Amino acid sequence: MKNTKDVEGKNRNGVQQNNARQNNARQNNARQNNARQNSTNQNSAQYRYTVRDNDLEKILKERRVMLLELLKKKRADVEKAPAGTLRILKKQDHDQYYWRKNLKDTNGAYIRKKDEEIARRLAQKDYDEKVLKIAEAELSETEKYISFLRQCSPEGLYGRYSEQRRKLIDPLVVPDELFTETWRNEEYDALPFDPDATEYVSAGGVRVRSKAEVMIADMLEHYNIPYRYEYPLMLDGFGQVRPDFLCLNVSKRKEIVWEHYGMMDNISYANRNVKKINAYENNGFFSGNNMIQTFETSQIPLDSSVIRRKIEYYLE
Repeated sequence: MKNTKDVEGKNRNGVQQNNARQNNARQNNARQNNARQNSTNQNSAQYRYTVRDNDLEKILKERRVMLLELLKKKRADVEKAPAGTLRILKKQDHDQYYWRKNLKDTNGAYIRKKDEEIARRLAQKDYDEKVLKIAEAELSETEKYISFLRQCSPEGLYGRYSEQRRKLIDPLVVPDELFTETWRNEEYDALPFDPDATEYVSAGGVRVRSKAEVMIADMLEHYNIPYRYEYPLMLDGFGQVRPDFLCLNVSKRKEIVWEHYGMMDNISYANRNVKKINAYENNGFFSGNNMIQTFETSQIPLDSSVIRRKIEYYLE
């Protein structure tokens, strides 16, 4: 008869090995999903700039707006500040402040302790005037660089060639329009619809399976977000899934799964989809990163404002 402890030890080892195999499989699948995402990025260029020209122009425009607001505020602050400059004389155990009211006044009038607010305002004015000079110089250079990007950025060069010549060139970065067109046109086998099923069709002519999916599709099309309906994905430990929408964040060249769960007050439906959500996470899809999830019940329908917020936050 076998020793009980030996049997238990073998059982434990078997469980541990099985858990290790499952964890390795999950990690491998997560790596495959990451590789798929990296492939989406790498297919856009042999060499990617950290920030593409249209992204950089957006950043520069935001910086320009900030500089204009800063200049407006600091000019108003300097306008309200007292005339003259501040002279500070360092003593052994304290500082003495003097108010130079004009350029000829080299020493300035002594500022008493009770009037030190004047010293503070003069010091702030000196700082604000220097900020103005730096901000004005930066604004000028920013305007020049925005103009430069529009005319002759390396990334934008590819789009200036004819279609015939572009076919022969491997560009630094494929323009958004061409990248998006290629992504949209990838072929895959669509799931069939039941002949008796109600027809739900988006404004762009894509047939979907529910009113809620029409709402999502219409909103995606309104924001010009590329998507594939029910594109097949493999989840390790679960099998093939057909997410409602596989969306593309064009500016980040990032694919994002969008799943809508429309009957969450149905227990069997909810249980089935909780398993599916767990499978997504085990395969590297996380809500708020590369996955969007929306929910509804018979009492709480999908709100269009929820769709809009998610698109604006994750996909624009």
